[in-house]
Amino acid sequence: MKKILAAVDGSPLTHNVIMAAVEEARCHGAELHIVHVLENAWAEGDVARELAIRDLEEEAASLLSSMKAEAEAQGGEAVLHLLRGHPGDRIVDCAIDIGADMVVLGSLGRSQVKRMIAGSVSTFVVTHCPITTMVVKPGS
Repeated sequence: MKKILAAVDGSPLTHNVIMAAVEEARCHGAELHIVHVLENAWAEGDVARELAIRDLEEEAASLLSSMKAEAEAQGGEAVLHLLRGHPGDRIVDCAIDIGADMVVLGSLGRSQVKRMIAGSVSTFVVTHCPITTMVVKPGS
């Protein structure tokens, strides 16, 4: 394995995802990439929305920066990717674009009803990504 992509969303599980990805990268001598995706559900042109988007981008950049610091504290290095769009699509696209050998992401274990209503990024990635995918669950 040469490249591992860790997808983070800022949920309580994010720390576990980074730890699992750093461990995999260390075991395989692989390059670690960390991706965070901002959903593109905003209309263009509205000043208030643009300010909200800017705030979200700043929060996302801060999240990625802290995840990079966490990876470095564990002895790893990381390349950061801040993307916009549908999270599942963008994670799969990023994994393919960088030539990742593994994707690591979390699953909060939503109920079947919530998953049907809101969808599940982890289920989408596992289903659509042609690359080996590790799903980190709470408590793991």
